[in-house]
Amino acid sequence: MTTIQLAIDARNPGEYLAVCGLLEVLSRYDANVTSAWRRTPGVLPSLPSAAADVCEINMDVDEAAVAAEVAKHLGSKDAWKAITENGRVPLADSVGGWCGALEFSLPEKSPIVVDHWYEWAHPSNGRIVQRLEKRDGKSRWKFWAGKQDEASIKKGTYSASLRGIAGLSLDLVRAAQLSSPQKFQEIIAFTSPGASRLNLDAVATRSSIDRGISANDAAKSGSTSQGRPAMELLAAIGISTFFPPRREGDNAPHGVIGVRKRLFTYNTWSPHLPLALARMAARGVAVAHSELVNREAIIGMMGQYGYLKLARPAGLTESVDSSNDDEIDDEDSDE
Repeated sequence: MTTIQLAIDARNPGEYLAVCGLLEVLSRYDANVTSAWRRTPGVLPSLPSAAADVCEINMDVDEAAVAAEVAKHLGSKDAWKAITENGRVPLADSVGGWCGALEFSLPEKSPIVVDHWYEWAHPSNGRIVQRLEKRDGKSRWKFWAGKQDEASIKKGTYSASLRGIAGLSLDLVRAAQLSSPQKFQEIIAFTSPGASRLNLDAVATRSSIDRGISANDAAKSGSTSQGRPAMELLAAIGISTFFPPRREGDNAPHGVIGVRKRLFTYNTWSPHLPLALARMAARGVAVAHSELVNREAIIGMMGQYGYLKLARPAGLTESVDSSNDDEIDDEDSDE
């Protein structure tokens, strides 16, 4: 049995979700993987006296071997596929078009489906569509915006914001080029030039308020932000598997699990739980003999774009109705 410790900032919902995504990935190697959270000092070599949030994972693997393989495939275009009207295709073949889901596959293991941007979804004429009302089913997790312009797509002149989930994910895959990490901590910590493409990393947001300067001033000064592409890919997996969109139906209330309006609520848990119970605990479900620590993060808005803010203990968040409104529906894409 191997014990793996991941030291993160649980206030950052992006880091937390990345750990959830990693747990999902590791379950493909050991279906009996368990995990628990605690806050403890001595895990940060640079600050041994500082306390950090630690997710402790118990599983039967060689961490170095599996970390290297996971990192290799996170950064491999061949490991990622997009589900489109033409079936399962490479990410590059679906950029700027309709995408029903992404699939991440490891050798000889069942694929992991990523589809967090759907909220009300149902099949119609061979594709997944949303409800036909004003918001067109845009999920609270869909932080990108913009309708697809077919003329621009054909000319290749569309901006990054119009590339859709496949294009944004392809950028992350290309940037997630780690060199044989020995620990999973290295995968989450890996940085490369660029902002948080999916706006999941609260410390790499493009928000002017969080940056301290405007994006224009940053460009003039030559400032280059550092994103964490592997962390964001894992966070996208974590959203879809731990906090999936609710489907339409009597037993599936409309909305996204863990999200109410623009407030994302999530939990760390202890003691150790298997994956199925960990998913429930993350959403705040009372699991026997478990203790939960609840946090709330506001989903901020930058015009048409959403992004995650750092969380606070539950009940201490600022009002989500005190600033800009997110009921901007004209920008919903065909995704």
